[in-house]
Amino acid sequence: MHELSIALSLIDAICDELPNLGNVYVRSVHVRVGALSGVAPDALTFAFDIASGDSAIAGARLEVEATAGRELELTALEVLDAAADR
Repeated sequence: MHELSIALSLIDAICDELPNLGNVYVRSVHVRVGALSGVAPDALTFAFDIASGDSAIAGARLEVEATAGRELELTALEVLDAAADR
């Protein structure tokens, strides 16, 4: 299941960027997944939910936009001020 390695890489990249974003937490992660990319959106979502549980982005939702192409890309992070109520 290569979706797990994709999810782990995505989580690592986001966690590496977090210090640059200030005192925030990640509410959702938006990705675009093409039908021809070889990635199963449901498997990626499942893997993300499991893999992010012990990370700095635990609790973040993965929002997948399905497209017809070959793309697999991170399109946006929804972040909130950590001082605000979750």
